[in-house]
Amino acid sequence: MKAHWIKDAVLAVICLILVVPTLIYGFPFLISANHSYTVMSGSMSPALIPGDLVIVKEDKHIDIGDIVTVESGEFIYTHRVVEKLEGDRFRLKGDANEEPDQGLIEASQIIGKVILVFPFGYLYTPYGFALALLAPAALIIGNQMHTIYQHTKRRNKRETMRWRRKSHSALGTTTLLLALILTVSTTRVIAPHFIAGISSYFSDVEETTGFFQAGIWVFPCSITCLAEPPTFDLGYSVIISGSLQYAHDAVVTIEYQTAEGSWTLIDTTDAVAGSYSYKWENIDVGSYDIRASWNGDTNHYGDTSETVTVVVS
Repeated sequence: MKAHWIKDAVLAVICLILVVPTLIYGFPFLISANHSYTVMSGSMSPALIPGDLVIVKEDKHIDIGDIVTVESGEFIYTHRVVEKLEGDRFRLKGDANEEPDQGLIEASQIIGKVILVFPFGYLYTPYGFALALLAPAALIIGNQMHTIYQHTKRRNKRETMRWRRKSHSALGTTTLLLALILTVSTTRVIAPHFIAGISSYFSDVEETTGFFQAGIWVFPCSITCLAEPPTFDLGYSVIISGSLQYAHDAVVTIEYQTAEGSWTLIDTTDAVAGSYSYKWENIDVGSYDIRASWNGDTNHYGDTSETVTVVVS
């Protein structure tokens, strides 16, 4: 009888361990987090693979190397911070991508920092879902059938009635309840992929020119940058101008870099009908690399221009 009780207890613990990740996924506040998401692309592989659960906590202190979840337009995705710029702006990159993301991310777009990952990607393999759901279910059903068999074999009618009147461990019922919770919670975790209509997909803006999702075409849109004059004396100014590939209004970010420093914000300016122009004044003596970028919109990817150099003497 003691061995039977231990067996039931072990089954209950196994089911409980499998249920805990999905409880945290559904109620992230249990570990002082704020959000939870299912990874839907392979752009962060091998750190994150499709099907993994990420728990996200709001955090104002973001450093290079942190994995963050951001909201850009209609899209929410999780990438790693590879560059931190002045003005609370960040450049992100997927670990599996060859190049950083196009455009910069503002601090206000960051939902939070990934603090915990449940490696549930195995659920999206051909046998993963069956292993995680059907195997525990078969084990529990087999255990219950074995219990019934052990208590009914070689018993006469009077002994069977006496056994029914006795109190029995509630672990069998507890195990069944945990199995039901496991079934519901596992289905809840895998639901995003069923809703998407696919098991998983890979999205990489550096290697695709556009993709179709929810009826929206997204196209690349390049930006140019010119500086006139390229050389001038101290006390004069330079005109930084350029254009977007498609003639529409946008906010353009202009930055400079010296040989000893990192990229620094000059200012932002408005592009009207695809063209922009900005007058940079009060420049110290030195050589400056200048670039322009924009974050894109619903129908276009963002882009960063090639650098141009100005020399102040």
